[in-house]
Amino acid sequence: MLDKSKRISSILVLRGLLALLFGVLLLALPDKAKVAAIVYLFGAFAIADGVFSVMGALAGTNAFEDWWLMLLSGALSILIGVFTFVHPLMMMAVLVLYIGFRAILLGALEIAFAVRLRKVIEEEWLFILSGLISILFGLAMIMFPIEGQTPEGVLVVAWLIGVYAIAGGAMLLVLAGQIREWVRRIEAKRTGSP
Repeated sequence: MLDKSKRISSILVLRGLLALLFGVLLLALPDKAKVAAIVYLFGAFAIADGVFSVMGALAGTNAFEDWWLMLLSGALSILIGVFTFVHPLMMMAVLVLYIGFRAILLGALEIAFAVRLRKVIEEEWLFILSGLISILFGLAMIMFPIEGQTPEGVLVVAWLIGVYAIAGGAMLLVLAGQIREWVRRIEAKRTGSP
């Protein structure tokens, strides 16, 4: 189980760095390029994040009961990423809704994860807060879809997505650190070292 937890932690680091990269790239693009690039950047992000989610789920089959939820989420992310490249114009219309629903699902999973592991990880309230923010962000994306918005409104949505990706990536890195600390404490107890 400790080896699997180490692998899961490494995958969380990769997912966190990927989300940070996506957010920074999206925010760094000139405003004129943001709208066109958001679809392709998201497609690449969805595929890569889906692959890492599937890897994490397969690494956690014996360690976590709900590993199949991560597997399902990863597979869906890969399919959405591929669909984005095949039908970019169609995806532009549904991208914000997908991001909204995904944020709500991930927020709920993050809260459930924090509650289940509150005896093992420290500062679980950060993950609960992050889950709540994710749910609120998802609701905002669903309530204010990109269709029919002004170009300025689309840019605001692009900025919100970029900031959300950076915050989500940072939380994944913190979670990876928490898991590594838990593994370190367990290994220290086994060997008797401080």
